[in-house]
Amino acid sequence: MLEAARALLQANTETVEFEGRVWRYSVPSKRSYPHQWLWDSGFHAVVWSLADPARGCDELRSLFRWQSPSGFIPHVVFWHSERIYLRTWQYLESAGFWSFLPRRRPRTTALTQPPVLATAVERLVLAGAEDFLAEALPVLERYYRYLASERDPDRDGLISTVSQFETGLDFSPAYDQAIGAGPRAALEIALNSRRVEIKNMLAGYDLERIFTREDHTEDMLVNAIWIDNLKVLARLARRAGKTELAAWAEAKSSQALQSLLERAWDPRRGLFFNLVGSTETRSEAKTIQCLLPLLLEDLPADVAERLLAHLTDPHEFWPAYPVPSVALDEPSYTDDSHLHGLRLIWRGPCSMNTNWFLYQGLLRHGEAGYASQLAERSRELVERGGFNEFYNARSGRPVGAKRFGWSTLVADMQAEAGSAEA
Repeated sequence: MLEAARALLQANTETVEFEGRVWRYSVPSKRSYPHQWLWDSGFHAVVWSLADPARGCDELRSLFRWQSPSGFIPHVVFWHSERIYLRTWQYLESAGFWSFLPRRRPRTTALTQPPVLATAVERLVLAGAEDFLAEALPVLERYYRYLASERDPDRDGLISTVSQFETGLDFSPAYDQAIGAGPRAALEIALNSRRVEIKNMLAGYDLERIFTREDHTEDMLVNAIWIDNLKVLARLARRAGKTELAAWAEAKSSQALQSLLERAWDPRRGLFFNLVGSTETRSEAKTIQCLLPLLLEDLPADVAERLLAHLTDPHEFWPAYPVPSVALDEPSYTDDSHLHGLRLIWRGPCSMNTNWFLYQGLLRHGEAGYASQLAERSRELVERGGFNEFYNARSGRPVGAKRFGWSTLVADMQAEAGSAEA
């Protein structure tokens, strides 16, 4: 499995000469996603840490090149501007009103993505790329401090996304309520989600102006990763002797976890829900986001038990091939990535990256048996259908883009499972 994963990431590798250097990164999928994505590259770096840590470091360096002085790192880098086409999402998600002109095509988007980079760096360092820490830690510090200062308008420790496309879970039903769309209204979902991006572009992606509106979200997947990666950042800082940074990251992680429990936890339903706008109205759809705080090792035991009950319920999140991105008993659930003929992803099929997060959460909360089952069923999906973007959670049929990079995370689950057994 690891050899197959390495072969795919190598096949998806792009090399670019820029500023007198050669940059290397893997696209998620050559045909469907021909650019570099932030969290995808984080996942790729994790898998490279198992096979070629030096290559994994290059994967992250090509992202770090585009960090702005504020600390912001974009969610997409357009290394090949000729692959940008007029009237596509690339322009909506990029700063600059005139960026559609041939000589002003954007080099990056103005959005970011779930902050998985500290985890990726730690995995590379632990795999032997110790020297990379001195290079990466200043980048990580600027990035996580940027998120804390610029993406937390109410100063509760939780960070906000300005578009559902920043979360990586594009058309998840978790955002339908915020954009005023019905669970089966395909055209409404597609148009209303892009309307938010049009408003962001017209506002020049000015965060102060955007946060005066009520369509920004404190997303549960994003904030679970944020809290977890702050803990990782603290470990990396201590490893480098940066005690002030370690203390700051630990304090931020603790504050965010407390706010998550106080504001997003629904004790009646036993799940976490996204918080929308300054009023922090809870979303209602039962989606993968509701479970992702299971990743957090400091989650209270009784809260983890309630999440586990939902996760392992065969009528909700534990069908033949877990874990679906939407609960089976939700009105918005679909078996594939299309609704009334429109491609709307994250509305039912399972994905290997969220399986990977939940696999770690199960291990951290002492559920090795369920973790083993999840790893085994994930491996079966890849062996039957190849490395794919998504899979039908009931039949296992591949859904979405083929030869997809983040599905190589199954090799990491398999490696961890083997280490645990040994």
